[in-house]
Formats: sequence, C-alpha cells, structure tokens
Amino acid sequence: TEDKSWRVRYVVADKLVELQKAVGSEITKNDLVPAYCSLLKDPEAEVRAAAASKLKDFCNSLPVDTREQIIMSQILPCVKDMVGDMNQHVKSALASVIMGLSPLLGKDNTLEHLLPLFLSQLKDDYPEVRLNIISNLDCINEVCLFWC
Repeated sequence: TEDKSWRVRYVVADKLVELQKAVGSEITKNDLVPAYCSLLKDPEAEVRAAAASKLKDFCNSLPVDTREQIIMSQILPCVKDMVGDMNQHVKSALASVIMGLSPLLGKDNTLEHLLPLFLSQLKDDYPEVRLNIISNLDCINEVCLFWC
C-alpha cells in the first residue's frame, strides 16, 4: 500500500479480499486492516474506488469475534470521510456496497452510524450515487426486520 505506483496499489486493493482469505485472521487484524484503511485514503481516486468496492467483502471476511469492533474503530472512520469524497466514482463505488455493513453491525450501529451516511448519499449531486443507495435499501430492511 506504500508503493509509488498507483497501479500497484490499485491491484492490491482489487485483490485484498483474496489475500485476506489466504493469510488468516491474525495477519488480517494486524496487517491487512491498516493496509485496507490506507487504501481507502489513497491519494489516487482509482485506488480509493477499488478499495471502496471491496468494503462489504473485506468486512464480511474479518474474524467474527472482532469484526464489529474493527469496523467501528478502524474502517468506519475512513468510510465516513469517503462519503464526502470529491470523486464521483469513489462515491458511487462506496454507495454500491456500504449498505452491506448493516447486517454486520446490527440495528443500533446501523441507525446511529450508518443511517446518517446513507441519508447523506441520498442527497448527493451525482445520480449514480443516489441510485446505488436506493438499489440496496433491502439490506436495511433485513436488519430492521431481524433486530426489531
């Protein structure tokens, strides 16, 4: 994630979930989570978009016993920053997968932390961002029906 070539970082972002499954939970927690957060903050929009598109899969593959804590403390702060990204492709990639965090975080965290992000994205200037949020509203429905 520190390579000078954005193309190398892009490939790392694109293949990170496969790497995560290969290395196991300890290396994921100690090394891949910080690397993933770094990719979400990358100076190149293409890298951020690639990393954002893997959000749901990356979080879903985190160790179950620490998944919620890792998402809330390390990944969600990066995601909150990305909602206001200047690049429409980054925001669109994020909007297509952010709803997938709802089942992983449960009702309370969804309502308190994710819902404001969803609402912000529904007001975005770019129609593709709004469409991607609307297209995935069923994830919130599942969480609310399951936890209510």
